[in-house]
Amino acid sequence: MKRIDKLVKEHIAPLLKKNGFKKKKLSWNRARGSFVDIIDIQELPGSTEDNERFVLNIGVFIPEFHELLWGQSYKGFADEAAAVFRSRLNDLLKGEFSEKINTPFITLDSDLDILTVGEELSLAIEKKVLPCLDSFADYQSLHDFIDSIDSWQKDYPLMQIYFALLKQSLGEEEAAIAILDGVITGKNKAWAAHAQRIKMALLHKKDPN
Repeated sequence: MKRIDKLVKEHIAPLLKKNGFKKKKLSWNRARGSFVDIIDIQELPGSTEDNERFVLNIGVFIPEFHELLWGQSYKGFADEAAAVFRSRLNDLLKGEFSEKINTPFITLDSDLDILTVGEELSLAIEKKVLPCLDSFADYQSLHDFIDSIDSWQKDYPLMQIYFALLKQSLGEEEAAIAILDGVITGKNKAWAAHAQRIKMALLHKKDPN
């Protein structure tokens, strides 16, 4: 069994199961009101038997937004790449915990790491990740958190469309349309088409006539 799989089996999976998450491969979902919380372990390219490397991703998925954007019903398990909010563990830790887990990617160089990394990673999930997810009680709190972070994701068209939908859900129609217009006039024509369709849907919702 790979070290990552042992770490998950012995440390991560039991903790997340206790906190209401359901597992599929190396991803976990927890339905919570309008949100689906996501925790995901992603093994990195170049990972080897002697040097297994992975990142821990965190996300919040909103089924209503997904269905509006893609015209498809939510299938019951969300992928981190489709989340409204996405982060890596080290972005949340902000210097806390050891360099072994407070790093862009975590390495397992020996069997001993299964224990040492597993214990510290479990503590970080319990003390930082779960409280962060729990703090998103509604659209407003999620909006304010996303608005406060400095991340490349703010420039990613999917994140901009989702942020516009958050704005619209909070009654900020003009701000939502302005964000969508930025995507529409951007270089990515595929996302521009999606943003245009969402904009038309929001305008129709505002004025059905």
